Amino acid sequence: MRHRPERRLLSGRWSRRPDVADVAAQAAALQVWAYPLIFAQRMRLNLTQPSDPHGPRPETSAGAPVGTLGHQRSLADPSLKVGVAPNVDTLYSLAWLDLDAGAYEVTLPDPGERYLSLQAGCADTSSPVVVSRRAYGAELPAVRIRRGPRAVSEEGGVLRLSTPERWVMVVGRTGVDPLDADDLADAHALQDKIGLTLDPDAGVGAAPTSRAVDRRIDELSRQDEILEPSTFATALSVVLDDLGPGQVPESLMSYVSGEQLAGLADGSASEEAVLSFAAGLRTGHQDIRRRVEHLGRTVNGWSINDRGPDFGDDLLLRAAVAHAQIYVNPVAEAVYPVCQTDADGEGLDGRNGPYVIEFAPGELPPVQAFWSLTMYHREGLLVDNPLGRYAVGDRTPDLRYGADGGLRMSLSVSEPDSGPANWLPAPDGPFRLMLRLYWPDGAEAWEPPCVVREVAR
Repeated sequence: MRHRPERRLLSGRWSRRPDVADVAAQAAALQVWAYPLIFAQRMRLNLTQPSDPHGPRPETSAGAPVGTLGHQRSLADPSLKVGVAPNVDTLYSLAWLDLDAGAYEVTLPDPGERYLSLQAGCADTSSPVVVSRRAYGAELPAVRIRRGPRAVSEEGGVLRLSTPERWVMVVGRTGVDPLDADDLADAHALQDKIGLTLDPDAGVGAAPTSRAVDRRIDELSRQDEILEPSTFATALSVVLDDLGPGQVPESLMSYVSGEQLAGLADGSASEEAVLSFAAGLRTGHQDIRRRVEHLGRTVNGWSINDRGPDFGDDLLLRAAVAHAQIYVNPVAEAVYPVCQTDADGEGLDGRNGPYVIEFAPGELPPVQAFWSLTMYHREGLLVDNPLGRYAVGDRTPDLRYGADGGLRMSLSVSEPDSGPANWLPAPDGPFRLMLRLYWPDGAEAWEPPCVVREVAR
């Protein structure tokens, strides 16, 4: 093989020893760029189950085979571990679309006064399309999706999206009162009216919707995809096959050649290169986790991403949003402040509580639809607790508001002396909080209150 010094990074088959610092720096850059793409791929695999696409799924899952719309029939609970930070406000209706199979069209029913939205999320975790009554009223347009250069247009009651990646996720969110059996049944009936059709004549290839390669990588460990060089390289190589032209930044092109990735995936890379690459993956991951605390503006310990999935060229922001709140809505539809620290700047941890958060009179989250506050383990999973309460919000029954309209919530492992009414149970360990403001109204000027650690009396 002709010696190519610019391509010596990942393959131990090349004669020149790799520069350790270069390997680590390049791995860190790859981690940041690839993190959302690999995580989105992992979500697709978890939800479509390529090894058993028609196998059973719990009612808390909206998973279904590729190209099929699945409906979540019960709100999320701690058993749901498909993605990160699931909401407990709405029922998901979800499909992963293989655009090589053709163009898809999604149609929505008239939701009446019920909250209903449809979001299209691309493989890079951007979300160029969201449809709801906020922007369209009762006449919700159909959404048609095909593979091609990224573009969004609207004509004749049809919203058209083309995207260069092979895979697109569409997700509907249907508001529901889980404590009202009649309301739950009505929400299910509305979900069933969401339509999904395929035009195979508009496909760009004849690739099957369930590939052997998906079955091969289905069982890879998510943690290994992040930190173990061989597994990372294997997952990334599949991602690259499904991207469109020009989607890899020029600065990374020499790092993602087939030969380079093969050196890690097939074990031929030198031990020194593997160790250096692993160190770089860890550095990149640490950078991503740190950025979660600064998604945009930081107010009273809350990190507020006012850009939503509009990342621009900020790859670290894109990775941090994927880590904490993958596939968020555009900010006009919803805003998602995240808190991991208390008023003193210390990490939130149930072992150090109890904590309180107090919304002053007139300072509840400003929304036109509804809001919620959800408790998660630090890694973004719901917290099991004796109340079965994972979030509170303006639709939570029996919350006790002050005479002045303020609201004080207890965040603790054990039930507070005041009783369970205003208690949001916390885990016995690190946690984070997420606010959701649906149809925010002036949220860019609103400041969430600090989370305060209570001092023992």
